Amino acid sequence: MKKELTHRSHELKALGWNQEDLTRYEDLWEYSQRWGLINLEREDRQFLKKAEKLLPKIQNKKISVKKTIEEKSYYQWLNFYLDEINTFSNSNLPKKKYGVWTLLIEEEIKLLKELQPVMGLPDTLKAKNLFENRKELINKAFSEFDAKNNDKCFNFDEVLNNSEKDVGKNWKSITEKDPEANKTFPIIDSANIEKLRSVIKEDLSLYMKDNYPSLKKDL
Repeated sequence: MKKELTHRSHELKALGWNQEDLTRYEDLWEYSQRWGLINLEREDRQFLKKAEKLLPKIQNKKISVKKTIEEKSYYQWLNFYLDEINTFSNSNLPKKKYGVWTLLIEEEIKLLKELQPVMGLPDTLKAKNLFENRKELINKAFSEFDAKNNDKCFNFDEVLNNSEKDVGKNWKSITEKDPEANKTFPIIDSANIEKLRSVIKEDLSLYMKDNYPSLKKDL
């Protein structure tokens, strides 16, 4: 449904709707505006769609511009960390070595562009659990791709807290749920980059498709 400033129950009343249906419509409309239509039960979504079909289209209204994925806060948060990690890596990594964290974030950003999830509240709540995937992938980098720990570690918490950049007020450290990640900064040889990148992409893609509500095809 289109984002509108208020519900249109008065128009439905004029079409003969009873008070019970009007009240249900108003409650569902308010919920969908706050939490998203995708979080309603199928029956409730169908009810709102029925109401939408009955209502005449609004003419001469300014059309709201949908944010691109690059404008979403979650994307910008990832990009912030990628920039900071790249700056750190340029000065602190040995030659022909590549940071595993760089690969993790690069591949997630690519998937956001490719899959185009909404990344509203329902998606971002699921995205918070990606720390588990990152942890497993980092362990796999050590066990299967000959990753080594860099001499100097990158402090994810400190970088965010001390940044002079325009960061989001609600942003938290990417290692918030896995503080142990601040104690290591795995690096791999350039010869293993593409193999590990492929593993990361497959893992993150599967998680996003299976868990992000906006990517669920049956909704």
